[in-house]
Amino acid sequence: MQENKKQPRPQNVFLSIILIIVLGFAAYGNSVKNEFIWDDGHLIENNPSIKSWAGLPKIFTEDLGAGSGRRYNFYRPLQTITYMIDHSIWKLDPRGYHLTNILLHILVALCLFCSILLLFSDLGLAVLTGILYVVHPIHTEAVTYISGRADSLALLFMLFCFLLYIRSCSAKNLGIYALMALSYGLALLSKEHSLILPVLLLVYHYSFKKKIKAEAFFLIVGLATLYVVLRVAVLKELLPSGESYNTTFAQRLPGFFVALANYLRLLFLPFGLHMEYGRALFGWKDPRVFWGIVMLVGIVAYALRKKEKSPLIFFAIAWFLIALLPVSNLYAINAYMAEHWLYLPSVGFFLIMAKAIRVLFDNKDLKAFAVFLIAGLVFFYAYLTFRQNTYWREPLGFFERTLAYAPESPAVHYNLGNIYVEANRKEEAIRSYQKAIDLKPRYDEAYNNLGNVYSEIGRWEEGVLSYQKAIEITPDFADAHNNLGLAYFSLRKPEEAIRAYHKAIALKPDYAEAHNNLGVAYA
Repeated sequence: MQENKKQPRPQNVFLSIILIIVLGFAAYGNSVKNEFIWDDGHLIENNPSIKSWAGLPKIFTEDLGAGSGRRYNFYRPLQTITYMIDHSIWKLDPRGYHLTNILLHILVALCLFCSILLLFSDLGLAVLTGILYVVHPIHTEAVTYISGRADSLALLFMLFCFLLYIRSCSAKNLGIYALMALSYGLALLSKEHSLILPVLLLVYHYSFKKKIKAEAFFLIVGLATLYVVLRVAVLKELLPSGESYNTTFAQRLPGFFVALANYLRLLFLPFGLHMEYGRALFGWKDPRVFWGIVMLVGIVAYALRKKEKSPLIFFAIAWFLIALLPVSNLYAINAYMAEHWLYLPSVGFFLIMAKAIRVLFDNKDLKAFAVFLIAGLVFFYAYLTFRQNTYWREPLGFFERTLAYAPESPAVHYNLGNIYVEANRKEEAIRSYQKAIDLKPRYDEAYNNLGNVYSEIGRWEEGVLSYQKAIEITPDFADAHNNLGLAYFSLRKPEEAIRAYHKAIALKPDYAEAHNNLGVAYA
């Protein structure tokens, strides 16, 4: 390997591990006080699937949100299983779920520490990478947000597989192969982008001129192939996608360069972090596109220039860029960028940053400056993380702050409408739902919830029109049919109500509320 240092003392390794753990809790400990937010309601609070172990087999044959009746086009059974474990211990106390997320993040940082230590036998480099990774605020979207757990689960098992893979290249051991297969299988069941691991392994071999051990490498490739077959069989498609975005590759490509420039800025100066960047499209004349291209060309050129003299730099840059590809929006996904998508790629960034500080530290004249720089960066990033956790504290503040960054987001207006309903601020809820519909005319859930608010304040005719619009968009929307029945019944139109209830029950035979409402209408 590039570095050839003496093996570190066990006590120093132990102290390094303790330091990473302490800093992880210091940066993220205050997030334990936070409530459930955004998709937490669908995946946890209103998800019957996590509340009984009897439904465990179905988790492996369904979409991530199937338990709550919502479709995400994500196949992540391990994420749901961890929620089941949390629920068996904490029920619906969000503190326990947040604690699990913090522990998973710290385990990822420790696995990263061990990987760097194994690769380079450099304790200083390993611990610097680990502590920078564990405290940086760019990861709050994956750690402080409970529904972001898939990122930490996937990377934890990917890094563990990577560790075992390196071991397997120097010693043939069936036990290592078995653990390697298990860990990669768990990574694939955590998040789809784990499919990129075989490519990252090739980057490792190419960077450090290591010969590929066929049986180990093709075991990983075989598992990836098996996962592809399983996913297609379960969800009928390979890559996660939402509604049709009606955009071409050429239209989306400029957004990749804008996202790259934004990602690099956020990694160096993590200010203005927020959720919901949206599906914005950018023209080639946009200055942000130009600077993104310049940055990409510069980064690639620097990596190629350093390939022979510093394989570490080449490896880290290649890791960063290749790990971005699955979430680059070159294949249409639900945003042009998102902060939690840096959870895997940022490993390369922090490795380079740690290497730069390590070079300073090894210079006798700059050692004091390096120590000051390390302390300053850790404090700076940990403080920003601690403060960013309050952004996720409670739903109303979260969505109002997010709206300031993403005023054209229909999802934010829709969720804000839901919060206003809970706070009995009905007129504000109506305005929020209407704004969501203006931005996304075929927003079935917004129409349904708008109908609910109209019904609650006695505007039944407007409620009927809203429910009918929701059904026109999504004919199999059982809740909308049931709600339409309630509105008709309140307008003293029992025959219409009965037809609506029957339709809801036909779509969802175990719909207890619709059965009850049908009985009331008959009575």
